[in-house]
Amino acid sequence: MPRSASPRLVAALGAALTFGLLGAGAAPAVAPTPPPPAGAELAALAQPPVRSSIASQRIYFVMTDRYANGDPANDRGGRSGARGVTGYDPADTGWFHGGDLKGLTGDCTGTRTGLARVKELGFTAIWVTPPYGQKTVQGDSAAYHGYWGLDFTSVDPHLGTDADFAAFASCAHELGLKVYLDVVVNHTGDIITPTGSGYVGPDEVPYRDCHGRVFDAARYAGGKTFPCLKASNMPRVPVVLAADRNAKRPAWLNDVTRYHNRGDIASSCSETCLEQGDFYGLDDLFTEQPAVVSGLAQVYGDWIRRYKLDGFRVDTARHVDRAFFKAWVPLIRRAAREAGVPDFEIFGEVYLNDAIQLASFVRDRGVPNVLDFPFQDAVAGFAAGQSARAVASKLGDDDYFHGPSGAAYTPPTFLGNHDMGRAAYEIKDRSRAEGAELLRRDLLGHDLLYLLRGAPVVMSGDEVGMIGSGGDKAARQDMFATGVSVWRSEERVGSAPIGGGSSFDVAGHPVAERLRTLAALRDAHPALATGATIVRFAQKQLLVVSRIDAAARREYVVAFNAATAPATVAVATATPSASWTPLLGASAPVGSGAGGRLSLALPALTAVVFRADADLPRLEPAKPVVRVTEDVFTGMRQVAATIATADPVSVAFAVRRAGASRWLRLAADDSPPYRAFLDPKRYRKGETVYLAAVVRSSDGRVAVSPVAPFTFGKA
Repeated sequence: MPRSASPRLVAALGAALTFGLLGAGAAPAVAPTPPPPAGAELAALAQPPVRSSIASQRIYFVMTDRYANGDPANDRGGRSGARGVTGYDPADTGWFHGGDLKGLTGDCTGTRTGLARVKELGFTAIWVTPPYGQKTVQGDSAAYHGYWGLDFTSVDPHLGTDADFAAFASCAHELGLKVYLDVVVNHTGDIITPTGSGYVGPDEVPYRDCHGRVFDAARYAGGKTFPCLKASNMPRVPVVLAADRNAKRPAWLNDVTRYHNRGDIASSCSETCLEQGDFYGLDDLFTEQPAVVSGLAQVYGDWIRRYKLDGFRVDTARHVDRAFFKAWVPLIRRAAREAGVPDFEIFGEVYLNDAIQLASFVRDRGVPNVLDFPFQDAVAGFAAGQSARAVASKLGDDDYFHGPSGAAYTPPTFLGNHDMGRAAYEIKDRSRAEGAELLRRDLLGHDLLYLLRGAPVVMSGDEVGMIGSGGDKAARQDMFATGVSVWRSEERVGSAPIGGGSSFDVAGHPVAERLRTLAALRDAHPALATGATIVRFAQKQLLVVSRIDAAARREYVVAFNAATAPATVAVATATPSASWTPLLGASAPVGSGAGGRLSLALPALTAVVFRADADLPRLEPAKPVVRVTEDVFTGMRQVAATIATADPVSVAFAVRRAGASRWLRLAADDSPPYRAFLDPKRYRKGETVYLAAVVRSSDGRVAVSPVAPFTFGKA
């Protein structure tokens, strides 16, 4: 559902329909209005949003085969013969090149290569592509990327051994790096050949149990039972070559009834097709079955138990059934707790550029966190010189992800990746910039990545100026000396083509130096990672935000100029009559006036950061006013709070059903606009609920709104 206008702009134009206390069509309350929350209940509701540990992380993403070759003996995965057998061809972009876990780990001390280098670049976590045993070759390519798994219990021999992975995880933890492992729950490597051709949907051929009775798989998803199945009753009868009947591990993966067997995903595809079809021909797991859910929890839980992993990135998370994550995630988190990892992180790959659609995977499907594709689109565009309003809009859309837990939305963010294209490519493609201008835009892009909310993810090679020529194979260059001829002469930003050399020998690259600077800045000023965000200005190529240090009661101002000419801008702040110390991009302090107004001179293609030298003033919290409107993008009811204050407050929204004895939190928000959402599907038509907003000032004082009844109508 692409959108060109922000929710705030639409509301300003009056597109939302007003409901609430005096709203048209609102039915009268059917019970006495309850009193607002008070006492211990009020104190609990007033707690500000919390951020998971990932908010403080800086993640280095590595495709292990393309990083460093620590053991040439495993290049062919223990096989001999042509590349169609071994999978090895270092001169071709689609085959194994020899990188392995020993090369990625290094000696754990030297910073030229290995994990010590990752640490020295300022990263706090490493995300690695799937290390599991692969179907080595499919079609005209090999499984160097790790997404064609067959043996999910051990390391692919091209990458080393289980002992090598243990050494990798141990070294990372010794260096203080978290380890995020790429896992695949949607599919396995392609072993099953369905009869017929193309995708066949349930409307054409429904599922039948082993007795021939029709059933709807969605009715059983997330449950404890499932109908009996037999291969001959599957929509596309599955065929497996005799040599492959025991190719997968654990053994339950060899049961063909554990797969959807509906054929390849079509070019024009419904949600059911996306969830049940074979993604690029890969065998699509029947995740509606409880045995599949528990099997995937067991196999990946074993990786946590063996190696004390810190989190998972879940590949193709969009393609599993709607109930899967609600069933699987608790099992994974239990395994992590038992392994001594209480803050285990899970973030999914849901390849959608629309934040509203993306949020539904968090709100409705139980995906704990998601890679922020909408943010990537907006930030790469802004770094290329496009409008700042897109970034402001995406920051505002964070409200759609918030729920009763009070957890703030802090996703992994990125400028480019191994599927769409590298950071520099994404910026160059949008801006058509070259040479020095492209470098400055690339640096600005990384400034945005590190200084706005979220956990920045940088793909291996971006720090030495790799650009590439597109996505997929064209974005997966070797860090070590490459055998791919086109990569030797390929343009780089900030440095010359690599030729026959190694990227590990590129010293002092401006992107790597900027990443070190930004990492040190975030370490010294954690509010730049975990603080609330207030958009102060977003027009044309200028973006200004405040980041709030709630504990120290200090304000930071971060400004970005994506234009090729210098600019000046005056913005409101929450800190009046203060001097502001420059931390990045400027050398002289600036001052805010008695009303908090701050004037900034911004060089072209630059980011600047200032910290107020004075605490936030202590202001009496103003009572908020609650307003309920229909959200035109989702059909949910938007509950917004208007607060007459310059103080950077947090707002918790609470709901109470008629006859209930307590208030329940809807969401907590510390970044304006302050909003939460009611889903009409969770309430009866004609039901009246009661709403309140609880404001917490920057010094911890609390105010609560009048209680507002709202009745769900037929709209």
